[in-house]
Amino acid sequence: MSDNTMSQSRRAAVKLMLGGAVAVPFISLVGVSGARAADLPHVDAKADPTAIALKYVEDATTATRADKAGTPGAEQSCANCQFAQGTGDWVGCSLFPGKAVSSKGWCMSWTKKA
Repeated sequence: MSDNTMSQSRRAAVKLMLGGAVAVPFISLVGVSGARAADLPHVDAKADPTAIALKYVEDATTATRADKAGTPGAEQSCANCQFAQGTGDWVGCSLFPGKAVSSKGWCMSWTKKA
């Protein structure tokens, strides 16, 4: 194999990598993105096995909550939980992959957001 052929292969690889790096910002402008929490199915507190096990409720005021991590039970909700992902009325939750929870909800895995 000659040095000229190897140099051309390297040049082609570098061009391909640079082209890919330049294309990434344009892909996001086109609107290719992941699902938003508002588009995800909501967790069914009465039928989802994980929700039942974690005692998830859509309205935190109806939950029996103990003080955790120095936070009074009345101040605990999905909106200020470390597992919640995003903002809005419905948010993603790492405990319920592919589903959204109410930001006003609560479950027994609630942990104060850092």
